[in-house]
Amino acid sequence: MLDSNPNWLAHCTEIKDLAKSLFQKSTIHLDRAALLLITDGQTTLSINGHNEHIVFGHLIALENDAVIQLTHTNRLDFSGYLISFELYDTEIKSTCNWSIDITNGYYIHRVPETVIADIRISLAINTDHLHVTIKQFILYSLLKELQQERPIDEYTLEQRMKHTVIYMQKKYNQMMTRDELAAIAGYSPWYYSRKFIELYDKTPIAYLISYRIFRAQEMLLTTEELSQNIAKKVGFDDVQNFSRQFKRIVGRPPKQYKKTVSEYRVCFLSPAHAEIAIALGVVPNCVTVTNSLTPKYQQLLFHKVATTILEMPQYVIQQDIIVQQQPDLIIGVDLTEETKQQFQTIAPVITGLTYDLHSLIRYFGKLFNKEKEAAQIIRELTTYVEVLKNKIQHHIVKDATVLYLRVEELGYRYLGESSSDSAILLYHDLGLQMPEGLRANANSFNICSLQQLVAANPTYLFIEKRIMDYYTADLSLATLQNSEQWANLDAVKNNRVFYVDTGLWINNCSVFGKREIMQQIEQAILGSVCSRTQ
Repeated sequence: MLDSNPNWLAHCTEIKDLAKSLFQKSTIHLDRAALLLITDGQTTLSINGHNEHIVFGHLIALENDAVIQLTHTNRLDFSGYLISFELYDTEIKSTCNWSIDITNGYYIHRVPETVIADIRISLAINTDHLHVTIKQFILYSLLKELQQERPIDEYTLEQRMKHTVIYMQKKYNQMMTRDELAAIAGYSPWYYSRKFIELYDKTPIAYLISYRIFRAQEMLLTTEELSQNIAKKVGFDDVQNFSRQFKRIVGRPPKQYKKTVSEYRVCFLSPAHAEIAIALGVVPNCVTVTNSLTPKYQQLLFHKVATTILEMPQYVIQQDIIVQQQPDLIIGVDLTEETKQQFQTIAPVITGLTYDLHSLIRYFGKLFNKEKEAAQIIRELTTYVEVLKNKIQHHIVKDATVLYLRVEELGYRYLGESSSDSAILLYHDLGLQMPEGLRANANSFNICSLQQLVAANPTYLFIEKRIMDYYTADLSLATLQNSEQWANLDAVKNNRVFYVDTGLWINNCSVFGKREIMQQIEQAILGSVCSRTQ
């Protein structure tokens, strides 16, 4: 599929900042083959009409004529590059097309952090002025990552079994037999069943039934469908058999399941979601966290309620660790399709939830049958916001503007007015004003030059030194603070620069986190003296 023809030479024609390009034009039509590399953050993009959640380390190979679009509801907290190239066939002495043997016209691959680190160093120079040698180095480094080993003549037993599992996942709502699955694996039914049990600890049909029940649980939790309709949709012709199997696997019949979700072992892949559950009186069984981005208050909260903390690298979800917790339900924000499919083999999965905090509180209130508690939490947060808003309006400088600036390894970004929960708190809830010239791309983390910062000249400046596992923004912050432009900013002259934490302000503006952030805003704007350095 992606193996290079030995007669091909690849020539890098252009390297563009992907986020910047999409902010300028929300749809990109490629006129040549390209590679899309995500070097920071995460986002959801439409690629050839398919929504794909992509994260740090993803490399997407794209054919000529591919279409990349922003999704309308997405918050764009990511950095990446679009590397366009042409292929030349030395044998026929002509350019040629690069074909990806996948029906959707693109292929997603995970690139090691070490490779991205080398490329980030190369891209530290302005991409518009990269030397041809640097461009070729970047292109061939990434093409090498896409090289796949030649297929062996015979698949291993594990690969053959995996093929049948994938078949079950794709066709779970259709009738199938052990003999049919054994034929796909290329073994006799008896041998296939024996080896399947050795690998998956259950028979093929038992595995299929469990998978169907997991999908039924998801439908019960995310739709208003009747259980008899769900039974048919997941592959059961006999509704009574569906109810028996459901009770055997889940412990309760379908009609009681929705009423007792809070009693099950729930694994949260988002600490912010876990906060909401705890506020509602539901104790999560476990929660995944990135240690460097976990605020102290949150660690204490999870320890207090005895929620198991699963530490994981940033943008990496280690499935084997979660499997050990034996969850009855997994709840995530946005999962890549690959990750979602992996988790769906061990438990029902809820993902793709809204970002809006109040909507999330209502959703979890309904999910856990805690709707009264959810309404009370929203009332308390709303009151807290109104009280702070009134305080600020009586104290803030007339016609004051506020800017949230992120300092990254290779530059600076400012947060659009609707780009994150903390930005919504500042600009929508508290009514603070962003500098006039920076109000475009409200949903985005927008690139900001020193010239733009000077032109904006905010009255109050919130600075986030981006905390990441795989790079440091120390040098960028030092460069900013030592610049002539910095010294001339009104916010700097008047000691109105305040430093905020990535883990709290970006990852955890939730039920308790939002209160923490509001306390920091109150302390900052209402007169506390903050140091000019971290």
